[in-house]
Amino acid sequence: MRRNPCLRKLCPIIVALMWMRHAPAQSAALTVANNINISMATNNNAEETIAINPRNPLNLFADDTWSVVGRYSLDGGLTWSTSDVSKLGISDGDVWSAFDDFGNLFLAQFNSVTSLQIVVGLSTNGGASFNLLYQTTAKKNDQPTIVTGPSSTPGQGSVWISYTDKNNNQVVQGAAVTGPGSVGTFSAAQSVLGGSAGVFGDIVVGPAGQVMVVYQSNTTKEGPDTIHMNLNATGLGGSFGPQGSPTMTQVGGFTTIPAQPLRKIDAEAGLAWDRSGGPFQGRVYLMYTDRPNISSYDTDIYLRYSDNSTNWSAPVRVNDDPVGNGKSQFLPRIALDQTTGYIAVSFYDCRNSVNNNTTEFWAAVSTNGGVSFLPNVKVSAGVSSALVSAVAGFDYGDYSGLTFFGGVFYPCWADNSNSTGDNPDGAMNYFDMYTARVTVDRPVVIVNPRSSGNNFVVSLRTTIGKTYYLEATPTLSKPSWTTVTNAAGNGRLVDLTDANPGAKMFYRARVR
Repeated sequence: MRRNPCLRKLCPIIVALMWMRHAPAQSAALTVANNINISMATNNNAEETIAINPRNPLNLFADDTWSVVGRYSLDGGLTWSTSDVSKLGISDGDVWSAFDDFGNLFLAQFNSVTSLQIVVGLSTNGGASFNLLYQTTAKKNDQPTIVTGPSSTPGQGSVWISYTDKNNNQVVQGAAVTGPGSVGTFSAAQSVLGGSAGVFGDIVVGPAGQVMVVYQSNTTKEGPDTIHMNLNATGLGGSFGPQGSPTMTQVGGFTTIPAQPLRKIDAEAGLAWDRSGGPFQGRVYLMYTDRPNISSYDTDIYLRYSDNSTNWSAPVRVNDDPVGNGKSQFLPRIALDQTTGYIAVSFYDCRNSVNNNTTEFWAAVSTNGGVSFLPNVKVSAGVSSALVSAVAGFDYGDYSGLTFFGGVFYPCWADNSNSTGDNPDGAMNYFDMYTARVTVDRPVVIVNPRSSGNNFVVSLRTTIGKTYYLEATPTLSKPSWTTVTNAAGNGRLVDLTDANPGAKMFYRARVR
């Protein structure tokens, strides 16, 4: 009986893959790189936004409300240059930014305080410069947010803004995106409210272009309050359905805590929707702040999720300091890595503050669809305080920044510790805008091993900033591993090829 030569060639490969499959399972871990002072400014920086370009993950953009000076990086956040935002006019901040899958960068902000119109800028060069894309005719708006995602039309994207209008209504507008620099007309403003005030909101786009918005009231003071939600099931051209209420919270629109005594905090509800194609595709996540009662300073960050946009899971506590210790966690931000489906949550944290009034910046990651979180990591190298005259009245602001792609996330926060030694005003003075690269170290997984002509090819799920090696040995009894090829990780699947496989060969993948 003649042997199939293809089968003879593939048999050793199959043996090698079986060996790798039974290797001990690894748990993901978080690695925090050095803190980077983005702004190094003599003025104040607070209320940050940060975004990563999926077309070029080394391209980042950051901005803040106080200084309103955009900055962009082309080397993964190591160095930063000043953006040209002159075409957007004078701004009083409330900045929010988002890249889309075409590499477009959108920036939403106020114009001057006399009119408070929402301005949307568009950059097609990674944040180096912006053109004016859109400006609302309505005035006296507040709390703009901008997000991107797909639409119901294949190959087409969408960009959405949400904000609070002068009547305290949560308002949403969207536009189609068909390519780099190609953005359609924004739709008319839609109010999503069911008779209650709506502010401190967030908006997210789902896998089919559907849109969800959440918000709370700014009239509840210390609380309690309700996180409300509306869903537009069709996206562009559709309308928002009735108001839902995923959760109650004891954190009202203006809640006092020792670390933020003047500006106060809200529940800072945030959304993320899994479009990764992974095991939790279509799951939407709601993050918010809660506490035991309206007189407690023990604020914690919680997460709920829904697979049908209607029924929500029980809350999962994100911060892992001792329950009931009286410490404040506040101004959280959520981001989802659309290459892995992992969730990151970052927040200001007083767990190590004796008097519960100074902060560090911490983060947590879930790799199992929000069921649980890995141990929290401290991201900030120093301790900051809003209890100094330089930042009195504004404190840390109303929000912080976070972006996540390719197994790497970048929180962005207000920091006056001067831990990096390059704040011109020194320590415990004006805030500078800080970030740090946090890598989710995960097991190396070989996907789709195959023969292609005379080649042996494997695909690897990669993380940005790491190098992946394909190694081979003719025997496992006394292995002699040699590197066949290598490739840089880009956050996506990368092919590694052995162009000259031996008659009998075992393979493994390694990352460094």
